[in-house]
Amino acid sequence: MHTSASQPALNTLGVRRGMRGHRDAKGSMRPVRSENDIKEIRNPMKNILRRIPFYAIHGMSANVRAISRTVSRDSLASGDISEAGTHETDLLLPEVIAQQGCTPILAAAVLSSLMGAINFGYNTSVLNTPEFAIRTNLDDSYVDDFSWAMIVSIFCMGGLIGSSLAPPILDTIGRKKFMLYSGIFLTICLLFEACSMSVMMMVIARFGIGINCGGSTVAVPLYLGEIAPISLRGSLGTLNQFAMVVGILLANVLGKPLGTDPEWRYLLGIGAIFSTLQVVLGVCVVESPRWLVINGQVQEAEKILRQLRGSGEDSKFLEIELESMLDLVEEEKQEVSVSSLVRKPALRFPFLVGVSLQLFQQWSGINAVFYYSTGFFENAQFADPYLGTVLAGAVNVLATGFAVELMDRAGRKPLLLLSCLGMTISSCLLTASLIVSSYFNVELGYIEVMGVLSYVAFFEFGLGPIPWAITAELFGPVERATAMGACSAVNWIGNFIVGLTFPTMNGALGSYTFLPFAAVTLVATLFSVYYVPETKGKTLAEIRESMFNQMKPTKDSPITYEAVSVTVDGEDVF
Repeated sequence: MHTSASQPALNTLGVRRGMRGHRDAKGSMRPVRSENDIKEIRNPMKNILRRIPFYAIHGMSANVRAISRTVSRDSLASGDISEAGTHETDLLLPEVIAQQGCTPILAAAVLSSLMGAINFGYNTSVLNTPEFAIRTNLDDSYVDDFSWAMIVSIFCMGGLIGSSLAPPILDTIGRKKFMLYSGIFLTICLLFEACSMSVMMMVIARFGIGINCGGSTVAVPLYLGEIAPISLRGSLGTLNQFAMVVGILLANVLGKPLGTDPEWRYLLGIGAIFSTLQVVLGVCVVESPRWLVINGQVQEAEKILRQLRGSGEDSKFLEIELESMLDLVEEEKQEVSVSSLVRKPALRFPFLVGVSLQLFQQWSGINAVFYYSTGFFENAQFADPYLGTVLAGAVNVLATGFAVELMDRAGRKPLLLLSCLGMTISSCLLTASLIVSSYFNVELGYIEVMGVLSYVAFFEFGLGPIPWAITAELFGPVERATAMGACSAVNWIGNFIVGLTFPTMNGALGSYTFLPFAAVTLVATLFSVYYVPETKGKTLAEIRESMFNQMKPTKDSPITYEAVSVTVDGEDVF
């Protein structure tokens, strides 16, 4: 049977106090706790729960631990937790949080959600390997470069629309119905794509798939963050990212056996398997407790929260979690507009940092690799373009795994600098090998592949996940949803521009194709040095202070910013 995450720690609290105990049906010793025992951790726990975003974000685990330790120490110092018998309380709250576990209901919901993430990755790269077969057999004549670029990149425009439409739809019909309907819609689009007989049909299908995947990039991390205990939000964010890169690798691996005519149609239709699984599993999953709270269904939210946390979860701890959700609902009614993010000095600079990082992420050219690597390797006269593409997908998966450990140990800023600088060097290495190979007719195919592989690896260490983590950490609950939505839109637009222009750029620049990307990552390195703050383990106030200190105002043009404050129940949240 599932054992609650918080129960052992709360029991420990009881033991430390020398409380009386009783044995349950299984003979386990359980303390008899009074209301005062829970009161001592109620406010600190609510503070922690309010500080952690309701998103499953890759790399967030370290911040959850750091915030829980900080709040625990601050609460002990301020007297929120009494010192009598609690000299170890500095470790109590992190222990409560760290031991929160996963129940079967939570696991089923996560599995269903991840089908959408796998499909996002799969459909990002599925046209890469079978490009020649599709362009030759899709229409009556060979598909020209611009039409092919439109087929590939229209996916991003669909993503932009899907990510923009998703928030109001999610708020209206709920998370569960949204993912159920999106799975049905995606299945139809994928089957339509597999049966396409013209460029226009393929464009329409890819556009619909993009709408669905754009919605999934909003719905999946939001739903996972809302159903998971805070100890698992970072891990589930990593799992979401991992599912995406596994989807990319799967498309690359299947591209060889199914990359000919007419097998490429089966390749495009395979994604329907995952979307069907999403629908089947979606029937069994639960609604988000947070959405139920927002819509006034508090009793139903408590019932589902108990299912998600397991029968061993302390009822008082569940009350604290529900109270925190209710508090945040009140805060989020003050949600700001995008124009407010630009207009208010205290929000403008963090917003510009978030938007800039999203542009650097896409204009680094990473998706050019996943969209067009097979054709790129062919033009570079590499002996086995398929092998190069599969290796790029495999390195992408391995680097994502290593990035988890790195993001937990290192700060955001050092990893971002390492990533951008590493991508710059990799792009220059790749360009140099292409130039030497072209001018001196020397076979340097494996060096070219190594340049691409190191480029992909460095991306996954930093510039891939960190912009999303930093954007979430730069804003409080009032502005976070608006800021992340705007940054997501910028990300999709940047993705579309790269996808549409890369074939033309590759034809025009030849061996120098990756030099513009090297320039972008070099600028990103310098930008990160001077303007990106370290956010790991810091409060919002500390982050804001470090950001504005970096700007070093002059005497003639001092920089001022407004204090942004939200108060709930007489307590300043930030």
